[in-house]
Amino acid sequence: MPSSGKFARLQSGATADASAVELVRRTSYNEQQLPMVFEIDADVDPVTWVKRNREDLRADLHRHGALLIRSALRPDFDAIVEAFSGQLVDYQGGAAIRSRVGKTTYTASEYPEELDIRQHSEFCYSNDWPMLLFFQCDVAPTDRGQTPLTDNRTLFRELPETLREEFARRGLLYVRGYGYNRTWQRSYETDDRSEVERLCAAEGRRVEWIGDDQLRTYERRPAIAHHPVTGEAVWFNYAHGFHISRMDSGIREALSTSPEDSDAQLWPNNVFWGDGSEIDAETITLINDLVERHTVQFDWEEGDVLIVDNMLCAHGRRPFSGPRRILLKIAESYAATQGGQA
Repeated sequence: MPSSGKFARLQSGATADASAVELVRRTSYNEQQLPMVFEIDADVDPVTWVKRNREDLRADLHRHGALLIRSALRPDFDAIVEAFSGQLVDYQGGAAIRSRVGKTTYTASEYPEELDIRQHSEFCYSNDWPMLLFFQCDVAPTDRGQTPLTDNRTLFRELPETLREEFARRGLLYVRGYGYNRTWQRSYETDDRSEVERLCAAEGRRVEWIGDDQLRTYERRPAIAHHPVTGEAVWFNYAHGFHISRMDSGIREALSTSPEDSDAQLWPNNVFWGDGSEIDAETITLINDLVERHTVQFDWEEGDVLIVDNMLCAHGRRPFSGPRRILLKIAESYAATQGGQA
């Protein structure tokens, strides 16, 4: 059942008496309390409130994995991100199809709207990743279009022990293709091959150029990680999304431009065990069934700000039709939390 209550421990930013505290209500829309929701009345400035309560909110983020700030006053996205973190990072080399709409702001994925975007953590296939994701609902969808959430700690605990041990022991090899649905120029925001090679080398990513204008990269990564603040073990990989078995008829129909298109063109990514051997499709299906079982969602309202701990919580996107515009900022490099060592 949804839970709710006064957010009595945190200051509202208006006055300190009991009536003012009630102007910010702490609630949730599902039993998992994912995300934890803060409903803020019009008498409270959301940016000031976040700034005053930043440390308590961070503790809540580590507890729940994601926070939803739903304010009667639409928050300034730049200001609220600055109030919570301010340590923004770029999205160069990401797998999603998205566009930059400002110096530090991107669109959420522009993947075909009739398709699901499966649950994932940003850059979990790299040696560095953002710790924080900030989403703002610029235009609310009227037909589905939710951003579902999954607790990566729960996934780790619920995975059969033999599989947990196998993924931890063997690790993963990610193979990513560019040049068809997402070009390397768009992904790395450059037309310079040598710059792409430099960026990939910094990530420990091997580069292979194919033909005149296609790129394929290879990178070996762990499948299990530990959160640098909470110390908890998390499922932190994208084996269940990159695997070739996830190429289904709906994806083929949505992405295809010609009957001659091959699966390798339409689905240029794949994932293997760390030694390069194949992962069987049954294992991937088991994991995806588990992911879906533990995934929850909420309906966007215009102005909502969702803060996600990228290691503790995976996110995705439900299909939709009609208008929808979700903005994204990413912050706080994992490598920086490790003193520069990823």
